[in-house]
Amino acid sequence: MSYVPKYTINEKIKSNLQDIERLKNNIRGSRILPEAEASIRLRASVESVHSSTSIEGNPLNANEVRAVITSDKILNKEEYAEIEVQNYKNALDYIDKRRHGSSEITLEDILELHRIITDRLLDKTRNGKIRKNPVYIENQNHEILYTAIDAEKVESALNELLSWVSESQFSIHPAIIAAIIHFRIAAIHPFSDGNGRTARALTSLFLALNQYDCNGALVLDSYYASDRKAYYTILQLLCGKNYAFSVKSNLTPWLEYFTDGFLTSLHVLDAEIRMINLAITDKDAASLSREDQDIISYVSKFGSISISDAEEILPEVSRRSIQRRLKRLVDEGYLDLVGETREAKYILKKAKN
Repeated sequence: MSYVPKYTINEKIKSNLQDIERLKNNIRGSRILPEAEASIRLRASVESVHSSTSIEGNPLNANEVRAVITSDKILNKEEYAEIEVQNYKNALDYIDKRRHGSSEITLEDILELHRIITDRLLDKTRNGKIRKNPVYIENQNHEILYTAIDAEKVESALNELLSWVSESQFSIHPAIIAAIIHFRIAAIHPFSDGNGRTARALTSLFLALNQYDCNGALVLDSYYASDRKAYYTILQLLCGKNYAFSVKSNLTPWLEYFTDGFLTSLHVLDAEIRMINLAITDKDAASLSREDQDIISYVSKFGSISISDAEEILPEVSRRSIQRRLKRLVDEGYLDLVGETREAKYILKKAKN
């Protein structure tokens, strides 16, 4: 029995795909300086790890995540949260190495990503192993919301998905295939735990193998994390009450959601590349510090930043220092100040024509 997803490429999805191609090509054609690339890739790793693990409830903030993944050891070996973060960073490292190999994802890739993601978090009988028991997703009242496929059918369902991906790689846009991979892993729920992180990592692997992840700089997980309710709602709606329902679902709404997120993430990356390159190439401008880059990245993603917003993303920096930093970014032509006093916001400086 072969798997054939049901969906329609409507005008919204078609428009998103066209814009994705345009922006991706713009980014690929950009002259990204080595200093900028190193900064962007580190930021992408921190953001992806923080976003994907926070979706599952990991309590570490972005600065704590950065500290964990840039350290050679777990800061506190008893902390589940820190191990979870380090594991996801290791999964991204696996993807980075794997991008230079075969262009097709395999069952071994799925199992290896899960093994890395759940290392030291699951016992050896479940770490990197397809589940042997039924899976039921419950709400807080222990009511069953979703019943996954029977355990003995998981491997067959995964192989059917991989066969479809292999057959479709040259006829269907990579963003569409990536979206369906993500949805199907969530629906199959092949493991006893770690399914969401594995689904997101496998999606990233497919995009990397097909040169659609901007060399590791594209972060889709932040889009899901920015509105966890919307992310889970669309997945739950299309998965329905059980696996049989998910197989028959029309995935068009999910493809709209996924391509919206893909396009949004490309816009954020494009703005970040332009701003960091400007800082490096402009001899009259001081180099952007990590805190400057955090501010610019936030503005790129959310459109503006207030002093209160900046205090949240830079908890170790005093309010007075933040005010001076924002003023300097305005003076040096990176940001514009709009609004009055308490309602003042900082936005990206509009490029001159």
